[in-house]
Amino acid sequence: MIKRSPDEMQEMEVDSPTSLPVLNRRNFHPDASIVLVGCRGAGKRTLGFIGANYLHRRLLIEDHYFQQATGCSRAQFLEKYGKEALNTQLTLTLAQVLRDNQYNCVIECGMGTWSKETKELLRQYSETNPVIYVHRDKEETYRLLKIPVADAERLFLADGKLRDCTNVEYYNLSDNSGEGDESSKSGLRSVSMASARLLQVKEDFRKFVDSVTGQGLTRSWLENPFSINAIPPEYRAYSFVLRLRLSDLLSQDINMTDLESGADAVEIIVDTWPDNILDFLAMQVALIRRKLNLPILYHVEEVPREERQRTQDERDIQDLRLFLHGLRLGVEYLSLDLERNESIVSTVLAMRGRTKIIGNFTMKGFNAPKWTNPIYLEQYRRAQVMGCSIVRFARFCIQDRDANGRQQLLDAVAAMPDPKPHIVAYEYSVLGAVNSSILGDTEGPFRSWTFIPVGHNAIKGSSREHLAGANSTRGSLRIMFRHGSLQALKFYTLGSQVYYSVSPAMHRAAYEALMMPHSFDARACDRLEELDRLRREPDFGGAQLTAPFKVVMMDHVDHLSTHAKAIGAVNTLLPLRGESSSILEHANRRNRAGSANKFYGDNTDWSSIMTCLRRGISPRNTVQPSRTTGLVIGAGGMARAAIYALIKLGCRKIFLYNRTKANADKVADHFNSWARAHNTMHNGSEICHVLESMTQSWPEGYQQPTMIVSCVAAGGEVHDSKVNFRLPTQWLKSPTGGVVLAYEPLITAMIRQMREIREAGNSSWVIVDGLEVVAEMAMESFELLTGRNAPKSLMRAVCNENWEKNCAPFEATH
Repeated sequence: MIKRSPDEMQEMEVDSPTSLPVLNRRNFHPDASIVLVGCRGAGKRTLGFIGANYLHRRLLIEDHYFQQATGCSRAQFLEKYGKEALNTQLTLTLAQVLRDNQYNCVIECGMGTWSKETKELLRQYSETNPVIYVHRDKEETYRLLKIPVADAERLFLADGKLRDCTNVEYYNLSDNSGEGDESSKSGLRSVSMASARLLQVKEDFRKFVDSVTGQGLTRSWLENPFSINAIPPEYRAYSFVLRLRLSDLLSQDINMTDLESGADAVEIIVDTWPDNILDFLAMQVALIRRKLNLPILYHVEEVPREERQRTQDERDIQDLRLFLHGLRLGVEYLSLDLERNESIVSTVLAMRGRTKIIGNFTMKGFNAPKWTNPIYLEQYRRAQVMGCSIVRFARFCIQDRDANGRQQLLDAVAAMPDPKPHIVAYEYSVLGAVNSSILGDTEGPFRSWTFIPVGHNAIKGSSREHLAGANSTRGSLRIMFRHGSLQALKFYTLGSQVYYSVSPAMHRAAYEALMMPHSFDARACDRLEELDRLRREPDFGGAQLTAPFKVVMMDHVDHLSTHAKAIGAVNTLLPLRGESSSILEHANRRNRAGSANKFYGDNTDWSSIMTCLRRGISPRNTVQPSRTTGLVIGAGGMARAAIYALIKLGCRKIFLYNRTKANADKVADHFNSWARAHNTMHNGSEICHVLESMTQSWPEGYQQPTMIVSCVAAGGEVHDSKVNFRLPTQWLKSPTGGVVLAYEPLITAMIRQMREIREAGNSSWVIVDGLEVVAEMAMESFELLTGRNAPKSLMRAVCNENWEKNCAPFEATH
């Protein structure tokens, strides 16, 4: 079946959307092979390796396949047989590649796919498989290719036409994460805080692939059902959408990083039409995903303010193209006005893929019908039949707010038979959306206050914006706490040695930034009775746990995350205040006081370690289960988390050293048993091995370790023998270096040892200090305990400042 062009679709006769929903033709099988196309220099090969490694699929390179099939390269074939024969052979080769590898592959296509015949093959293949058009900044591509300007212009013109034979689009942002000054910010800190090259590209493309395959939400839910990404904004008790206009992105110098933690989703509003609009939108979507890591809601305004008036035909053709472009970019939500031309509505619904469609209906003007008017239920039913996932109503008001009528509408919708879309209904005035409704009941899926439109002080006010107005996430949260919809809670870090913890300062700064009146204190205690007393208080919000509670709490919580079970330790305690067994209900009771009879235990130590290790791993040391070796020093709770982090990174050859070998044996036995039970062993071999002593040579048959994690915590004395531990030189013979992570204290003899190795000329060893891990833990626990996105830049800055002020003088530096 050949995919029609947007113009052809616009001219099609379609069934009325009041009949059955239109078939969704872009909902691919999760194992469908992924095809990457684009010009030279776009980064297809790199993305192909990343995608194949992440999905555990075969990578097929069309140029290599051509050479295997013909016995010569394309250039040799061209010279020998001519252009016409080459085009024929390219078509035959591509057809065979696509036909024989429809599932579980990542296929990179070369420039041979630019002929008319191969484009037709890809167009047909896109009916069943994702065919991704990969492109990047044209100036950057030009610099990479180093070709004459005229040749570059012809190349880019032909490259842009690949949109006609592809159904998904990926803008490949440049990655400078491995560049810059590697020195630490403080002379007291360990050296080399630089990230591994291509780290951001890897993270970006992995998330994009999850979106294409439909595995993102499932993966997040399985990893941690209380995580931010596991609960879509429409299922939360309240959520905020940052409205970001295309006209503002063009006219203002907006730093995306300044917008972090301000919302639960970002709404890109297309309200102007620059010449390079498709490329610009693709770049902005990529920037939002990298900098903010938030779901994207995509809206095309039919009649933007301060823009020229378009004829109905012009607007339908142009806007349909923009709608389809948003779907190509894989946005999570697309807002579609219910009063749009029905051919547009049907086409968008048919091509929506995994994007959720929001049926949008706005009543403007001073005499806007009240919520009890039948028009709202009529539009809701229409959206329901069409297959919308969400219906969003907005009603203009001044003095005629209709809270009772709104509630009647919500009740009427709740009484309708399932399945039915979520409903969002709010009133707005000249100052933006009215906040009064968030002060009422927020229980249940049809009483929730979700997708609240907000602005941000980093974005200058625009006369085009009529919904966000003066609203902000901070202001809305402040209102909710002041009026009792949410309550101030007490959070803690609990353990026997928490005197110099930087967590309280980080959490307090985050609360202040979001206007959440919570408290966070470090409480020194070592008795379970005291911890139990604190967690039974009605205003207990949750706690980070340190020794001696991590292991003992395993038997004193009602539910454990899969990670805590695997590690055998808990470092985060969350009260469960839901009245049923629903995880969603428990999650939506965060920031609410009350009795908690059940508790959830999680472990974020491992994910923090994994994040920091991933930053330091160089491309040469990419984890390979059959070869990569890791080394963990210690046998306590943190060592367990480190082993689990290495396993999750894909490492299947892990060595463990501890002064008391019996403790190391116990930990190794635990993870070998776990690996057997979960089928994560490599070729039937045990994954954990214990080193007998520091004098032994590195075991034969195993590569030298390229990931080393020291988990020997200080006992309070700077000159403690554990702190003065140095690695045997025979364990540091990796020819490609590696990454060394020392958790606590910050500056140890081992860190000084690695500094000396680097200063001697072996800069292939990357050192990650424990403060990086602490910062990651605090940010993850903030999100887990509050359900809000963490202001990460702020929390990292506070972490560094607080350590230098309060803790650095107590660290050993010589």
